[in-house]
Amino acid sequence: MLRLIVRKEMLGNLYNYKFSIIIILSTILILASIFVMYRDYCLTMENYEILQQESEAIAIIRPTPLAIFAKGLDENLCRSYERGSSGKIGVSRKQQSVNNLFKLFTAPDLLYIIKVILSLCAMLFAFDIVSGEKETGTLRQSLSNRLKRPILIIGKWIGGFISFILPFFVVVLLGTILVTLSPMVDINAQNWAKLGLFLLSSVIYLAIFFSLGLLISCLTHRSSTSLIISLFLWATLVFLIPNLGNILARQLVQIPTVQQLELKREQSWIKQLFEIGRLDGSQRRELVKRNTIENDKLTEDYRNRFNRLVTVSQNITRFSPAAAFTFLATDIMGTGMAEERRLKRAVLQYLKDRDDKMLDYQRSSVKEVLGQGGLSNCLILILFNTLFFASSYVVFLRYDVR
Repeated sequence: MLRLIVRKEMLGNLYNYKFSIIIILSTILILASIFVMYRDYCLTMENYEILQQESEAIAIIRPTPLAIFAKGLDENLCRSYERGSSGKIGVSRKQQSVNNLFKLFTAPDLLYIIKVILSLCAMLFAFDIVSGEKETGTLRQSLSNRLKRPILIIGKWIGGFISFILPFFVVVLLGTILVTLSPMVDINAQNWAKLGLFLLSSVIYLAIFFSLGLLISCLTHRSSTSLIISLFLWATLVFLIPNLGNILARQLVQIPTVQQLELKREQSWIKQLFEIGRLDGSQRRELVKRNTIENDKLTEDYRNRFNRLVTVSQNITRFSPAAAFTFLATDIMGTGMAEERRLKRAVLQYLKDRDDKMLDYQRSSVKEVLGQGGLSNCLILILFNTLFFASSYVVFLRYDVR
């Protein structure tokens, strides 16, 4: 019986105009996204090869081809690091990314398409899966026989979600094959594992919104009402909670701006210039040493405050599955905040070692990604999914089909 319900749902979606529109739209957006981000990656690689020829650079992080699918902070990671006149390591002003358009608009990578567009499509697939059938009277006819409600709701979820997710997999697979045929893209076994984990997390994320749409459909008796509630909750989870979470985190953790930090350093340097002329050699060295220690304390305090701000912001915004998925996906692909913190620690360690060789930096492995917070984000997505589907199941057992 379950197999017949799944088959009925899949065939019903196949001949539905809504299915055709969503699939065509998703196909165009996914292929266009992969092509645009592939061109950006090619430009980034060209600039990387140019920057490699600069002798003053102590570290030039190679771009990852996984940024085609989830760009994240790859532009910040792929900067040229140079040793300054004072011996400290700083970030070169020369960027490896030359696509200035992404500074004005969000990068249209696959992560963005899944997080925003496909999550909405998942809800549009499920918002009338119960309430719509009640309006047409088919739900009452189905339950008038010996068909049990648990079998019906499980079959509807499986059939509806499979008919939605299969075209997504086919299109992404096609786009990935086209990209990997290029000689510019070198995806090794580790990257293939990361890409597979990214797609698995995408399926879990989209299942959350499909289950939420099913829950809303079970709570309402008119498809129009279900649609309005679905759109409101989608906007709240995808946009409102992440933005409000970041604002709230800044209220809880006070942190100076970069301009304020630079102004304090400049004031310390000017004060040193005025005092150094009245001192002898040993006193000058002591003054320079003291000012260096003060500047290091300012930098360390700013770094600690910033890390605390990031932690608080992540903990708050995880109440949104969109935020949890963004953290998980970018960390998996090696373009997230965890990767940026890891790179900064490697640069600081390089400075302490005072090595004259170039910094050899390798991005996190799959095991390291899961250990540094990826597993917790994945569990959050699974928890959301379980909560919404279980709620749908319980509500449907008492749903009035008349």
